[in-house]
Amino acid sequence: MIITPEMIAAFRSNPLMKAFTDAVKWPDEFIVEALCEAGTETGSSRWGALELTCDNFKWRGMQYFAAHWLATNFSTLGSTAAPGSDARLNVAQKSVGDESIAYRVPQMMDAGTDWLTYTNFGQQFYRLKKRAGMGAKVV
Repeated sequence: MIITPEMIAAFRSNPLMKAFTDAVKWPDEFIVEALCEAGTETGSSRWGALELTCDNFKWRGMQYFAAHWLATNFSTLGSTAAPGSDARLNVAQKSVGDESIAYRVPQMMDAGTDWLTYTNFGQQFYRLKKRAGMGAKVV
């Protein structure tokens, strides 16, 4: 998929993506990479054809995935931050006095889907992803 200047402008102008409007903090090449990643995630025919309209299922999915990808890789620091490489761990811990215990809690979902729960953008993408997978598929 070729990411066009119109797609970048549409992504930045979406009121839900206000965190990514600063072109200094989030240069176009970062938005292009995020939208490219999002294009591969929404590549199946179940997402439909791409149109840059607010009600287009594929475009909504691409925007949410791109925003999640940017937020999890670069946090709020934008392109000035090194990409995050740490995986999130679900940890339970309890302390009483000077004694404490901590242990890893297994995730509720597979690792790829669990990653989508880290941000609101990812949760919105996951909701759309479930809708894209619903129903029978004619082959």
